[in-house]
Amino acid sequence: MGIDTEWAQRVGQVRGGLTKTEETLLSFISAAPHISAFMSLKQLCESSGVSKPVVIEFYRKLGYADFKEFREGLQGFYSQHIDSYRASTTAFRNITTIDELIAASVDVDVRSLQRMAGYLSREQLGQAARRILDAPNTYLFAPGTGFYPAHYLCERLRRYHLRAHLIGSDIQHLAEELFPIREGDLLLVFEYVPESDICLRVMDRASDAGAHIILVTEPVDVPLVNRADSVIVVNRGELGFKNSMAVPMSFANLMLLTIELVGGKRIADDLKTLEETRERYALSRLETS
Repeated sequence: MGIDTEWAQRVGQVRGGLTKTEETLLSFISAAPHISAFMSLKQLCESSGVSKPVVIEFYRKLGYADFKEFREGLQGFYSQHIDSYRASTTAFRNITTIDELIAASVDVDVRSLQRMAGYLSREQLGQAARRILDAPNTYLFAPGTGFYPAHYLCERLRRYHLRAHLIGSDIQHLAEELFPIREGDLLLVFEYVPESDICLRVMDRASDAGAHIILVTEPVDVPLVNRADSVIVVNRGELGFKNSMAVPMSFANLMLLTIELVGGKRIADDLKTLEETRERYALSRLETS
């Protein structure tokens, strides 16, 4: 099951024509989708601080016939967040010892991994693997905590004789690192920093160059979704343990295994050649005379 992008597309189409109060409403919804997606019209007005006519005009601009249809579209777009919110527990509600903390933390990661198995789109995963295999170059960009799965994936992709380039977060050198990207290349973005303008600028550069863009994200950010050719939702975990990177790291490993599965003999031959090279030149041993 992939992410439903219809909400993002509708918002993207009207973004430049929203009033200041409509932008306020949109900001409220984006900040608390797990709450606003289940509010009544009255509750949404009171909580966001805008009037009923503003909400009505807003959803009409988006092309929704009524509030019910509008809310269903909102729920569809933010479904992964809503599911995670409802399933989450407060971290320290019943935790008083380190043993309890270890058990609870492991339970949260296990549940998060099980949820990923339910919502992850098999089709998107396979398509992403084929894109990586076919792309002349794969560029990976990941500000913040997204750097960890991106770095791991980049290093391992080279085992398959693939050209993988990890773009740093040093803004002073982004232009140089992005300069070689061209048509047919792939940009893979891991985004775990909400409302990150730098990701938008990097994606714009890749798009203008003709590269294909895959966005791996937890925070469902409308502008980012609209910039990407494909969006894969990978949540970090439940709200109580949301800083855990167990799920994104597991996804990165799953992506590598999918590449091996899809690549078949081609990848198997590359891995065999890699091991022969490692042994021939003793590149895995530190030897002293």
